Amino acid sequence: MKLLIKEYLASLKERNELDAILPDLLSEIGLHVFSRPAIGVRQNGVDVAACGIDQDGIRKVFLFSVKSGDLTRQDWDGSIQALRSSLNEIIDSYIPQRIPKQYSNLPIAICICVGGDIDQNVDADLRNYTTRNSKEGIEFQEWDGDRLADLLMSAVLSEQLLGKEARSLFRKAVAMLDEPSASYDYFHQMLAKMQGSLAEQPKDKLTFVRQINLCSWIIYVWARDADNLESAYQCSEIALLWCWKIGSPFFKRDTLIARAMTKAAVNIISLHVGIGDEITKRRYLPNAYTSDALSVAVGSQVSLDINLKLFDLIGRMALTGIWLMFLIERRTELTEQEHAHVDSELHQYTNGIVSIINNNGILRTPISDGQSTEISLVCLFLAMRGRWDAVRDWTAQIISACTFATASNSAYPCVFTDYRELADHPRPRSDEDYFRRATAGSTLFPTLVIWKHLSDPSTKFSELAEYVGTDLPHCTMQLWVPSRDTEEHIYTNSGMHGVALLDLRISEEATEMLEVLREEMKNSKPTFDGLSAVEFGFWPIVLSACRHHRLPVPIHFWDGLIDS
Repeated sequence: MKLLIKEYLASLKERNELDAILPDLLSEIGLHVFSRPAIGVRQNGVDVAACGIDQDGIRKVFLFSVKSGDLTRQDWDGSIQALRSSLNEIIDSYIPQRIPKQYSNLPIAICICVGGDIDQNVDADLRNYTTRNSKEGIEFQEWDGDRLADLLMSAVLSEQLLGKEARSLFRKAVAMLDEPSASYDYFHQMLAKMQGSLAEQPKDKLTFVRQINLCSWIIYVWARDADNLESAYQCSEIALLWCWKIGSPFFKRDTLIARAMTKAAVNIISLHVGIGDEITKRRYLPNAYTSDALSVAVGSQVSLDINLKLFDLIGRMALTGIWLMFLIERRTELTEQEHAHVDSELHQYTNGIVSIINNNGILRTPISDGQSTEISLVCLFLAMRGRWDAVRDWTAQIISACTFATASNSAYPCVFTDYRELADHPRPRSDEDYFRRATAGSTLFPTLVIWKHLSDPSTKFSELAEYVGTDLPHCTMQLWVPSRDTEEHIYTNSGMHGVALLDLRISEEATEMLEVLREEMKNSKPTFDGLSAVEFGFWPIVLSACRHHRLPVPIHFWDGLIDS
């Protein structure tokens, strides 16, 4: 376990990775962190600053200068960003001017923090430097990968905290990164084991969230080295949902634990969105503009595999875009140049999604009713970006393709979710009982009707209404609404929840369905607003939960769009 963690630490980048986990580790071993990494703020050589009791029992100020990987001669004294320059800044500027008044009389430990090891070529020069600059009240400490791994093992991932079974499952999750579904299953089982032994004390719950965060980081770094981020994406998404479930009860409070829990939640959100962004830029966007490139990249000759993978892919991409827009809107300190860069990135997402839809015809033929979730995510993102034309065209193509598929008894949308049942679909149309079971209900058609109407209010649904009345009179047209027990279950999928809005009627005009939705949104709005993710302003978490646990997107995300 220690070797696994040490290799993980050595692979971390300096910015937003090693310096991101260090504050939580210091807090977990009892230090008070009073300065964290900040973008655009002069640090004077200090990446993290903390105060607390050292191993010798003396209360000290700890000033950390962080470097990634092994400390080589180039990293020591090869540029203005080298460690030696940072240490000089700490001695010359930070200590005389930046130490908070309440800590000014305490001895100072300048900590050289590296994720890997200190090379032998540097060791002698470093020791000469620290000996020459040590004096009364100022000492130097080396926090290398070995020491950090020991601290992580003892303070965050100790067997007393993580449990023997959970540690074993975690090692299996890392070992199976090349088999993402198996890796995810082990990671999910690990979360269940950890929660089963979770105490009720707030500090224990904070430790639990930090453990999940750290385990997600380790999975990501190893997956990045293996050039296979699939497991990292799935694990970070379920970690995000579980962290929110555990942490959200604290967000109403104004305590040290609550503030730490908020930071931990933001950290895991940032990790998950970062993984999604990396996959999109490395895998999806480069192949977005070539006809059927992503379909071929699935690596299967079975149309079902391509269908499931591409709908999953485009749903992830849209949700990552929604998260990026959400996170950017919360940042008020962006410069004009940074705003332009962000808008350029979102423009790439928007054009990429539209191009993927246009270049991969299989995205016009959903085979599972559950793919209404991905369709809603894509349409919501495109609507947020003002691309109603793309929403209009895509929904019209899907409606047309679905009616044709039923008429020709090809792969029309069905209620099945099991792969074997989907692979066996469809059966001959003469099997009327099978057809009725396969089309017993639909969230897909009401979803398409709403988005098509929103993108083009003049749309007439005569053909769809005739098709539904003739071929699907038995099909229950429905949408999904959160219920009182949704908050308890939606994030971890721990039980049944929510209610179905049934018997929606598809007619030539969408106005009748819209009136039903307006009335239901009005009645159930307090329940939706009571979801902690909505209440605390982190509403994309609801979308992540719907995508991850295969739930339809709640009708309340149309609120406002329908009225406008």
